[in-house]
Amino acid sequence: MLTLAVMPATAQRSERYEVPLYGNTYYDEVSRANFGFAFGRTKDTSLRLGGDCGLTATSYVYFASGQSPRFALSAEGKGDVEITVDDAQPTVLKISTKKQKEYKLGTFVRHRDGYMVVRYRLLDATSSVKLHSLIVSGVTKAPVYLKPGSNTYFGLRGPSCHLNYGDGPRGSEVEWATISVTVPEDFDREGSYYMALGFSGGYFGMQNNGRGRRNALFSLWNTEESDNPNSVSESNRVQVIAHGDSVTVRDFGNEGSGKQSFINAGWQPNRTYQFLLHAKHVDSTTVDYSAWFRAADSPDWTYMSTLRRPNTKVLLRGLHSFLENFQPINGNKTRKAYYHNVWIKAIGGEWQPIKRAFLTCDDTGNRGRRLDFSGGVEQGRFFLTNGGYFDRPETIERRFSVDDADLTPPNIDLSNFTK
Repeated sequence: MLTLAVMPATAQRSERYEVPLYGNTYYDEVSRANFGFAFGRTKDTSLRLGGDCGLTATSYVYFASGQSPRFALSAEGKGDVEITVDDAQPTVLKISTKKQKEYKLGTFVRHRDGYMVVRYRLLDATSSVKLHSLIVSGVTKAPVYLKPGSNTYFGLRGPSCHLNYGDGPRGSEVEWATISVTVPEDFDREGSYYMALGFSGGYFGMQNNGRGRRNALFSLWNTEESDNPNSVSESNRVQVIAHGDSVTVRDFGNEGSGKQSFINAGWQPNRTYQFLLHAKHVDSTTVDYSAWFRAADSPDWTYMSTLRRPNTKVLLRGLHSFLENFQPINGNKTRKAYYHNVWIKAIGGEWQPIKRAFLTCDDTGNRGRRLDFSGGVEQGRFFLTNGGYFDRPETIERRFSVDDADLTPPNIDLSNFTK
């Protein structure tokens, strides 16, 4: 008699997933040979190891707690590769094939929600191998990784996340806004934009540009959609009214287009910086925006610029902060910033505190391609963090607030800011 095994109603079917290394893997050192792979724009999507047995590459795949994934590796070439999964003992995979072949790596248990880390290192510099994908099976819940067909460039950059503050008092137009930003030293990463004050027409914050440049950056978008500033009609272009000493003002493109003003402000981690933004009507369809920046412990403000935006009827609307990484090769590093003491002032009104924020994310996070972003409140300050494939549950808190005791009214004589 043939007996059929009946699966319990609560049992879930195990699936097989092929995780491409391209888009989910970083070299520990980027060179001319592997830059396209590391940057997320290349036709060759294989992870190559050869000529340097000191080079390590690392892949990241997210699993829910309680999963026990079985890993295999799709590879070709000839050579011994040391494989390390999380904190398990390394194993040596002997690859010897002219065509892609699956090599079993073993079964590993995930005890908490978060990313599993798989590292690869060639043991003989004279060998050469090409690694293509991690094969995952034995799990009942789909892992999270950047899938084929996704934008690999943005996937490697990681999710950008935002704190949304709202539009201020109803029936009033906000003309002034100020915020303080502090970047902890351990989360000061090259390629990061710690954007302090964004609004419906532009954004203002500070960047770690690398090579000694630490810019303050204030930009406005043109009112005609185009990535090429030269193709925008004159009536839709942002105009430069004035700018501060040593501040560079120029066109930008490739992310919409407009005018940007920036200066190497030399800002440093563990030090707080204050941003001040002003908007005023020129006429019924034109608004001037002006920006200033300073270290919070300094009396001296740096004037950035006054930029005029046509076809604009509102002042400061949609106020928000955000955190992004603009260098794909640094998407495996975690960055973080505190955004605190947020205040707005409507026309004819007094300074009002912003005590609530709502966390949102770009497509990389919203579509579940990566989950390494978060936000909240620590020590009375809003914060954002992203990148580095840190552990966190799939569902996180999106709304948070600070208390009155954590806020200090701005001590700013606005009569000194007449731009």
